[in-house]
Amino acid sequence: MKARLGVLAFGLTLAAPGLAARSWAAGSEGREAAIQKVIAAQVEAWNHGDAKAHAADCREDVLFTNVLGITHGTRAAFEERHAAVFGSFFAGSRLSMTVRGLRFPRPDVALVDLETAVTGYKGLPPGVRAAADGSLKTRMLQVLVEDGGQWKVAAYHNVDVKALPEPR
Repeated sequence: MKARLGVLAFGLTLAAPGLAARSWAAGSEGREAAIQKVIAAQVEAWNHGDAKAHAADCREDVLFTNVLGITHGTRAAFEERHAAVFGSFFAGSRLSMTVRGLRFPRPDVALVDLETAVTGYKGLPPGVRAAADGSLKTRMLQVLVEDGGQWKVAAYHNVDVKALPEPR
């Protein structure tokens, strides 16, 4: 299953000083596992070109900024935009995500810092360039909130990693 989902590697949870005795801090493993399931579902949905499934864990009012800096404010717009790219330049592409940081500023809020790579694409959006290895690399920040026992994406901010010019 890991080969299909891409790379998932979770970093350390950073808790506020003095909160270690609280039950939520002691139970961060369960929250981390729940976050991991959300990220894995996103990767699997992308790799199947399934925009509806890719948006499934988003709040209705998700704030989404895509790799071009265009912002949308609803799950419907998030799904619509992904359906468009899955049907065009990202058709058949493969996504991998690596968690570089995971913080819980509150027990019901998670900040997830991700490195992503997209391979097998048909083209790239205007102004976006591939890395030296041919993949599209991005950094993504997702803010997830827990509501009624489920973690939902409240914000999804994605920027492409700019290739540095070759030294002369």
